[in-house]
Amino acid sequence: MDKRDPAMERIREEIIGLKKSLQNIRRRLKLEKRGNARKYMLDEISELNERLAWALLDAGEFDKGLSIYQSLSWKTHGEVKYNGISRALIEMEYYDDAARILAKGLKRFPCSDCLLVAMGLLHKRLGHDLDALKYFKQALKYSPCDRHALYDKAITLSELGYYEDSLSIMKKLIKKYPDDAEYLIETGFCHSMMGYPEKAIEYYKKASDTGSLSTCIYGGITISYMEMGLKREALETALEGMKVFPDKASMYENLGEAYFEYGWIDEARATLQEGLKKFPDDEGIKKILDRIEEDENDPDKGRKPTIGSMLIMLALIMKKLGKKS
Repeated sequence: MDKRDPAMERIREEIIGLKKSLQNIRRRLKLEKRGNARKYMLDEISELNERLAWALLDAGEFDKGLSIYQSLSWKTHGEVKYNGISRALIEMEYYDDAARILAKGLKRFPCSDCLLVAMGLLHKRLGHDLDALKYFKQALKYSPCDRHALYDKAITLSELGYYEDSLSIMKKLIKKYPDDAEYLIETGFCHSMMGYPEKAIEYYKKASDTGSLSTCIYGGITISYMEMGLKREALETALEGMKVFPDKASMYENLGEAYFEYGWIDEARATLQEGLKKFPDDEGIKKILDRIEEDENDPDKGRKPTIGSMLIMLALIMKKLGKKS
């Protein structure tokens, strides 16, 4: 998540507020002599630490969040502690450790919807979408209205190619949470993959109207315009996306593709080469550069990519953002 994203700003403000609250209550604790009052304050500190740890994970500060979760009591924070530690380990790519923690947690809390979702996310990160789907469905048996489990199920369905099934879930979530950009973005993605670019743009723009800043929005709108043959609009969107996200590899791909479609080959190559300097291992940038070279060496080959290649590009952009709850 970009630092300028309003959601990230809210998370950072929450972290600052929680830290101030912890400082205040710890200061009061030092002066408090009554046993019951001290116990109440210690419980409050524990709850604040739990909230702070999760907020730190949301902010991408995984080491700090993990450290706080590890300090919490297994007795009073068992289920939450398993969930927080496993999330941190998954984000840090310690997958075997995360699997062991979640297995222990589910043995102790077999009906825990949050731990089942976490196990699903672990399988999803490992590329085991069918196993992930199984855990999301199991979580929803215990908590049918869990928005996170519903979203993760929908994302997995779309990645398996079941776009209509994913859309049916997204429509329900959007009805209940109309200002959640993630749900609007995923709905736009599904429409794009189903071949409805105009509908996709409608939802991407609704996501943008929430104040969300996302590479998915710029990438999705750019690709949808390309599908519709609106090359100028695609290029303008890609240029805007690059201004907002100058340090994202997917935006170099996006702009390079848009220049290529517009027929500005030198600009396309220069953009992609600049991106490759920043992201030397990025396969998406390399693939578009290869396509440009192939196109220039084959005078009979048109410059308009197939719908399939554009959809693949959009899928890569979405994957790079990391569609997670």
